[in-house]
Amino acid sequence: MTGKKMGPEGGDNPPRTIYKTKADVVKWIKQASADGAALIKQQGDKGINKEMKSPYSNAKYHVSSLWWDYIEHCGEHYGQLVVYYRANDMVPPDSRPK
Repeated sequence: MTGKKMGPEGGDNPPRTIYKTKADVVKWIKQASADGAALIKQQGDKGINKEMKSPYSNAKYHVSSLWWDYIEHCGEHYGQLVVYYRANDMVPPDSRPK
């Protein structure tokens, strides 16, 4: 969305040598989420409706379409985590009694 990679080490495949513990990974994920939220706020309605080149092809997209793709992709990962929990006889956090 900004034309540059965001997050530590450019955001892609963070090295395990830096993120050794669960706490390190959780901190990295929270920071990446906060960076994304800040970017959406910074760009506002005008920015989210502008057109840009896809980072994956030569096609043009509205920024809002790419955000929806990222949100859906996160949902897919969440689904994989739920399956992991269930396959290991655990209850996912959102399914636990409040």
